[in-house]
Amino acid sequence: MEISVYIIAFNEVEKIEDCINSVLWADEIIVADSHSTDGTSQVAESLGAKVIHIPFNGYGALRNEAISNCTKDWILSLDSDERCTEKVRDEILALIQTTSLDVFLIPRKNYFMGKWSLALVLLEIAPL
Repeated sequence: MEISVYIIAFNEVEKIEDCINSVLWADEIIVADSHSTDGTSQVAESLGAKVIHIPFNGYGALRNEAISNCTKDWILSLDSDERCTEKVRDEILALIQTTSLDVFLIPRKNYFMGKWSLALVLLEIAPL
């Protein structure tokens, strides 16, 4: 089984490199860029990501268009300020080879207003 990762971005030149580097293990990386003007697209392309330019008409439309460009068996969705840890990577790669499930919850650490908190977030990891 192969995995696509799509990353939502708009003027995230300072964050996109770390985000992409955290998922270089994926079979396909797509950056869904809403016409950034700060070099985000160029940095993403230099790291091997496929960049698609999508006008921002709400997050639902943006994510749906990004998903329609993914070509692999599974999809992981990230925002440009998120990172995939090695532990999560290893768990994802093991699970997608053997699971009969369609969706996974991934614990996420949030940093908001100077404080860290944990949350369970449904990330869009699902077979096409």
